[in-house]
Amino acid sequence: MSTTASGDITKWAAKDGKFHRQVSSFRDFVEPSPDARFPAEAGRYHLYVSYACPWAHRTLIVRKLKGLENLIGVSVVHYLLGPNGWEFASPDEVPGATLDDVNGAKYIRELYFKAEPNYSARFTVPVLWDKKQNTIVSNESSEIIRMFNTAFDELVAP
Repeated sequence: MSTTASGDITKWAAKDGKFHRQVSSFRDFVEPSPDARFPAEAGRYHLYVSYACPWAHRTLIVRKLKGLENLIGVSVVHYLLGPNGWEFASPDEVPGATLDDVNGAKYIRELYFKAEPNYSARFTVPVLWDKKQNTIVSNESSEIIRMFNTAFDELVAP
């Protein structure tokens, strides 16, 4: 198995070696309104990242800068992208990595299939997970950053 549901891990590179970033598939938003589909709530969301991924890493930076550590949990996958995609590992196996204590997944791919059983693209990080609805809110780092920047403002001390 590979990091895509349909096959080859190298499909993100062109013949000339240029990286092709796929369009993110999950593009919902956490909003400050309690009536929103994904309302900002303490403890409701969980962020999945890899320290090896710059797009995921930047979500961690904004989470820290905005003081969201107590509101949004985080899990860190193995730094090496293996043949089955991003894998969870214990800190004893891989310093800095964590097991998935939210969904008990072994690989990030399991979260994608839990959210969308017919998912057929790459299994990327970051992933912002809604623990109440058991689904992915977003896997687009720039949008996760925007959510972190404003959606939780009412829940953090100034």
